[in-house]
Amino acid sequence: MTCPKTLILVRHSQAGDAEAFARTGQEDQLRPLTPRGVARMDEAALGLATLLKGDVALFTSPYVRARQTTEILARALPARAVEETPELVPEADPARQMAWLRGLGKALPSTLILVGHEPNLSLLAGWLLTGRRHAPVRMKKGGACAFALEKDCREGGAVLQWLLTQRQLRLLQPH
Repeated sequence: MTCPKTLILVRHSQAGDAEAFARTGQEDQLRPLTPRGVARMDEAALGLATLLKGDVALFTSPYVRARQTTEILARALPARAVEETPELVPEADPARQMAWLRGLGKALPSTLILVGHEPNLSLLAGWLLTGRRHAPVRMKKGGACAFALEKDCREGGAVLQWLLTQRQLRLLQPH
């Protein structure tokens, strides 16, 4: 079992209002990004690309807004793989996510990007850093954070490398 060297968590970009969408009778998992969310993520993805070296593998929640965010990232990044997984839904358990990460295998690039939701991503960050289920960071819409991981993907063994808002990522894009 090996672990990626770098794990990046990305929260989906701005989506439509949850309450207004619920009134349409559709399930929340179908709620899409807004045009503003798409435009902002297009710019943020270009900024994120300036921070990455080499191929990446992208994993996304099956929710529409996360898949749309992942598609934007895939266009801007040297993505070798894009895969949907139920391990990234909003209510996912960080302990199960760590087991899933350990089980991914050796054929992946050294950088994995997981696109998902709150509160899960902040809880996963806490699990990575401390091995406990708490949220030491707050993931804003379209924001990202990067962790250096040990070879064994041990809970509490990660090191936070950076945490950037979507606005900060957009400012990194080449002009």
